[in-house]
Amino acid sequence: MTLNIDKVKKMINNDQFPIPKEKRAHGGTYRKANIALGLSALGLAAAYPFQSAFWGGLVTSGCSAALVGGLADWFAVNALFRRPLGVPAGKVFRTEIIPRNRERIFLALRSMVENELLSHEVLKTKVETYDFAAPATAIWKALDRDSLQDILTRCLQQLQENLEDSVQELHQESLALLEQTSIREEQFIPLAEKAFRNLLASQEGKKAVAALLDNLSHWVQETEIHLWLTRWLEKSIERYISQNSSRKFLAMFLPDPSQLAHSLQKQLADYLLEDQTAADILEWLQKAHLASTMYSKLAETLTADLIQKLHTPESALALKKQLWRSLDEGVLSLNESPEKRHGFNQHVQSLLLPFLDNKHEKIGEIVHEGLEKYSNEMLVELIESKAGDDLQMIRINGSVVGGIAGMAIYLASQLLV
Repeated sequence: MTLNIDKVKKMINNDQFPIPKEKRAHGGTYRKANIALGLSALGLAAAYPFQSAFWGGLVTSGCSAALVGGLADWFAVNALFRRPLGVPAGKVFRTEIIPRNRERIFLALRSMVENELLSHEVLKTKVETYDFAAPATAIWKALDRDSLQDILTRCLQQLQENLEDSVQELHQESLALLEQTSIREEQFIPLAEKAFRNLLASQEGKKAVAALLDNLSHWVQETEIHLWLTRWLEKSIERYISQNSSRKFLAMFLPDPSQLAHSLQKQLADYLLEDQTAADILEWLQKAHLASTMYSKLAETLTADLIQKLHTPESALALKKQLWRSLDEGVLSLNESPEKRHGFNQHVQSLLLPFLDNKHEKIGEIVHEGLEKYSNEMLVELIESKAGDDLQMIRINGSVVGGIAGMAIYLASQLLV
């Protein structure tokens, strides 16, 4: 499939992925099937007066069998979608097969996508093997730095206040402690941990997490993510079909990979903006041990200067620049250090895997919601637009095989007589 990037951008920005309403394919193959049926009828009419002669009987037998075969297959193909000749569905004739089994088809498609195509195991393997360093670098470069720097400044001011309170609780002679030129790391880490937890519980900490999730929400809806996800879905569908050719018919009912990718992006973006998601992130950060890479880096960055500058008016601005520079270097170093890249991937996986466990059933819901938009008429039009040529070939094959069988029977009867 070739994607028009400008069209995809317009669709994503407008949040519009309309379900296509395609016209029935009454094109070349449909006309050929009708021509084959018409030629069979004309041949029968022309040869019938001469059926007593050998060649007349041969053509009559072949054309009559071709006409019967073509009509039978015409009825069978049309019975998939509607009532040919107005024949209602009953015990003898099965008509409107697809419209009557619409819900069963949709449930089968939901099960196929949720349990096979995008199963929990498949997605878990993808998460566990995917390298998140490149997209993390892209997210960092795309962040709204002005607003985030303002939030970071307020967070550092709040952190200073929390840390000062912790220091005073630790030692009654806080002024003497603050006059020290350095504090050992083992003394500082418990203080930093408590201050950081207090920050997370404050409004500024919550605003920082909310801002990060907001940026992530915008990033997951980027065109590049859409194109990558669409290509991955296309390959997954192709692999699913290649394992069993009979699955091709069922796969025809799936929404377009681009449309399915957009739905998944929107669900993930909405999830990132949920209040419960921010609460889960804050809870995870509060439970994480300070010895982890993130806390260690934070402590290392702040230890040298923070205690000495607690009462300096310019300290928040200076620390913001220092911390921002450290974050810049840390993110960019992911592309250079395999060890840091591995640690970062483990952190991301620890966030995504619980999300996958809790939200995997959403995939089936997305597919079902997308399919529910198809009325019986739209479903028929969709299938005919995708499989119409193959179905019309059944009619042609019926006429050809019927004609050959009719002539073979006639020749056999002549030889036996």
